Amino acid sequence: MNNSQARRNLIARQSGEHSHDYAQVLIGWRGRMDCRFADTAGRLASGTAALVPASAGHLYEGLSDSSELLVIDVSLADPYIASLEAACDLQFSETLFQRPDIIPLNASTLPLLDFAASQLERGPDQSNALVSCQLVSLFMTQLCQLYLSDSVPVPARTRLDVAQLNRYIDSQLAQAPSNAALASSMNLSESHFHYLFQRQFGTTPQQYLMHRRLQHARYLLLNSRMPLATLALEVGFADASSFSRAYKKRFNETPGQARRALQDTN
Repeated sequence: MNNSQARRNLIARQSGEHSHDYAQVLIGWRGRMDCRFADTAGRLASGTAALVPASAGHLYEGLSDSSELLVIDVSLADPYIASLEAACDLQFSETLFQRPDIIPLNASTLPLLDFAASQLERGPDQSNALVSCQLVSLFMTQLCQLYLSDSVPVPARTRLDVAQLNRYIDSQLAQAPSNAALASSMNLSESHFHYLFQRQFGTTPQQYLMHRRLQHARYLLLNSRMPLATLALEVGFADASSFSRAYKKRFNETPGQARRALQDTN
C-alpha cells in the first residue's frame, strides 16, 4: 500500500488474526472489540485506540453487533506521511509505531469521532479520497500531539502494583470506587491509570472491580448467614435485585440458588 487512508470497519461479532505490511491506528467508535498482540492486549471502545506497527500480528474479536472501528491505514512510504513526520519532528516507526500499544485518547479527540464517521459514510469517489486524506492528517496530528505531551511527563512506572490495588478495592467494596478514586489510590492521573490498567489486565477498571465485588459476595454467600439484602449493600449494590442480576450473569445461578445448593450438601 503506497497511500494512507481513513475508513470505517464494521467488526460486529467477527474474530480472527492477521497482519499487514503497513501500520494502522484502530480507533474505537461504536461497541467494543478485544485486541491482542504478542505482549499486550486490551479492549477498544470509544475513547481508546490501538497503534499497530507494520507486520505486527494481532487477534481481534468484536463483542457486539454494532462494534465498529475508525481505521487509519498508514503507509510510511507515503510522501504525505513523510511531510507529517517532518512537521511533527517525529519518525513514526520509532515513536508511535515502535511497538504495539493500546492508548487512551485525550478529551479533545473524542468529539472528532462522530464527525469522522459521518464523513466516511459516502461511497468511494474522488471527494471521499479527499476526505480520507484530511482525516488521516487530522488524527495523525492528534496522535503526535498526544505523544509529545505525554513523552516528557509520563511516570516511570509501567505496571500497577496489584496487591496495593486489590487492598484498596477490598477496603471500598461497599462504595464501589470510581476510576478517578482508583487512580488517586495509585497516585496516578485517571488517563494514565486507565492506560496502564488496560495494558496490564486487558479489561477495564470497572469490569475488574465488578469481578472482585462478586467474588467477595460469593465468599460471604457461602460462608455466612448474612441476609441477601445486607450482603448486597456490603459489596456495593443498591438492592438485592440488582445484586442478584449481576451475580447470575457472573456465576450462572442466583444467590438464592447458590445458598440453597450449599444447604443441600450439608
